[in-house]
Amino acid sequence: MIMISFSQLRHHYDRRFLSAGDHGIVINMDDLPTDQATQAARALAHAISKVIAQDNIQGIEDMIPGLTNLLVQYNPLVTSAAILIEKITPLLATLTYDEGAGRLIHIPCCYGGEFGPDLPEVATTLNMSTDEVIKRHQSNILDVAIMGFLPGLAYMKGVDQALYLPRRKTPRAHVPALSLGIAMDQTVVYPLPSPGGWNLIGRVPIALFDAQKSDPILLRSGDRVRFYRIDINEYNKISSDYKSGQFSVEISA
Repeated sequence: MIMISFSQLRHHYDRRFLSAGDHGIVINMDDLPTDQATQAARALAHAISKVIAQDNIQGIEDMIPGLTNLLVQYNPLVTSAAILIEKITPLLATLTYDEGAGRLIHIPCCYGGEFGPDLPEVATTLNMSTDEVIKRHQSNILDVAIMGFLPGLAYMKGVDQALYLPRRKTPRAHVPALSLGIAMDQTVVYPLPSPGGWNLIGRVPIALFDAQKSDPILLRSGDRVRFYRIDINEYNKISSDYKSGQFSVEISA
């Protein structure tokens, strides 16, 4: 495990904290490289959570890590931006992030065919076989950088650099739920039907968002994800078993 220190974040307080309406503040990290800023935002959220647990900060209702910042939402009847800035500022000087701290989640994916309509075009564009595209997609453990605009939508960074592609020039009006797409150095799995412009190369047989569960969202910021390949028969079986509660996603520390 690699521990990264962000002690330089103690500087520039005047532009570190930004207003986000009457019940939110944004802690800005954009003077760091993007990957480090993402990690710093997570680390700060974790540090604030520990202080909340010690009952040393009150009134915080939610924390949302972004790529280069952390949004803190609070109850203005309980606390204020000034109080929170005073409480949070000392945490920046001793902030650390453990790169191996997130859960490792293994997710099956059926690549190509009707589930991955863009896979042949992706392979041609990158001058690869479809099998090589799939192999490279599975080769890296991906990092859940941030959560997106749909419940359960995770932006996962760390896709093999050889698969770097822009989004499609013309987005689709409808992308089926659980479709897996790639663009830039990222992967997403659409948790619900949605418009979208990512390059679709597969589909997963498990829900990333299930409103019926007590913990409805599978992935969270800081998790690590490894995809593994399954065929259509395995896809159908896992899909059926998952819906009946007979398939559990493999999650390890």
